[in-house]
Amino acid sequence: MTSEPQGHHFDDAVRAAGACVWRPSPSEGEVEVLLVHRPRYDDWSLPKGKLDPGEHPLVCAVREVAEETGHRVVLGRPLPLQRYLVEGRAKVVQYWAARADDEAGEWAGTPEIDRHRWVPTWQAPGVLTHPRDAEIVRVLTDGPPATVPLVVLRHAEALPRKTWRRPDGERPLSAEGDASATRLADLLGAVGIQRVVTSDAARCVDTVAPYAGKAGLDVELAPEVSEEVHERRPEAAGQVVAALVADGLPTVLCSHRPVLPALRSSLERLAWGGTEVPAAPLRTSELLAAHHTRGVVVSVELHGLQVP
Repeated sequence: MTSEPQGHHFDDAVRAAGACVWRPSPSEGEVEVLLVHRPRYDDWSLPKGKLDPGEHPLVCAVREVAEETGHRVVLGRPLPLQRYLVEGRAKVVQYWAARADDEAGEWAGTPEIDRHRWVPTWQAPGVLTHPRDAEIVRVLTDGPPATVPLVVLRHAEALPRKTWRRPDGERPLSAEGDASATRLADLLGAVGIQRVVTSDAARCVDTVAPYAGKAGLDVELAPEVSEEVHERRPEAAGQVVAALVADGLPTVLCSHRPVLPALRSSLERLAWGGTEVPAAPLRTSELLAAHHTRGVVVSVELHGLQVP
């Protein structure tokens, strides 16, 4: 939950993103979080920073954590949105959980961040300067810190059906769709996708190909989530979702608008009570990132390529 200061609107707010970076504590069953010290404000906070022009919040969060801590992280489940005022101007910050980078080197510091401190989560409220940051840590500990994403993705914009004379499965992306597929690669990288599964339609394969090439991954074809197979075997799409969640690898599954309701329903069946799966139909290039653990979906977030 978030609250907005009375009398202020956040439509034109400064946008920022960051992460609550965590690692297992030497104490059995405990978790530590990484706090950063800003000499300009002499405060302890969570790593975050402003979005660059046109930058997606997911990408910003990963970049800012690397710049402020030296940890190259992938993002887990979303944490509460912060809305507050800075010198009278509205600011909105998005946070995610992020497992620490075990290979991160010694931190040399920057003019903006001069010190780090690992603290157990139960100590964090007494160290953090702002109660709103302590709330982020509390929500981290209220749920599982470690989760695995299954990203359900609608393919990018394709050439119109009415202009295509060959089999529909061969219909490629438009020029705009190609550009969107390239941008999607950064979002998929931010959540650490390790497996690429897609309908065998060209427009779906082409949507995930840039990320697969960048990450050095094979593209796995799943005709079960194509439009043609879905018409004959509507139950097959849900079986694919269940199998991918059980597999336990961070995965993207690219499919089509008519198949998406079945994929969404499958996520709902796997969701923990109270976990909301966004009901709005996905537009081209939009994705649902379902974060799960032990076969249970605990959080779902919706992302498009448009940046506020």
